[in-house]
Amino acid sequence: MSRRFAEVGVGIPAARLREIAAGAPSASEELIDVTFALAATEMKRQERVAKFKRRRRRAMHWLIAAGMVLAALNLLLCMTYGFVTLVLHESPW
Repeated sequence: MSRRFAEVGVGIPAARLREIAAGAPSASEELIDVTFALAATEMKRQERVAKFKRRRRRAMHWLIAAGMVLAALNLLLCMTYGFVTLVLHESPW
């Protein structure tokens, strides 16, 4: 937890955080720092989750587009095969 707090600019040692969590008396400045760090780390987590969801949605969009392109190419190839078969088919007339 101390590392996550350091990422948002709050430098409280891990030992001190354990003491605060155990109920040791703390200065109001430390409580303000801890409250800020908790809020800031939660915001960073939400940003990470939102970024992940955007990337997943974008990847799904591209997969669907690629699938549609492959389906269209398959349709064109099947139509070409059908036309070539009809043209080359020997007529009994």
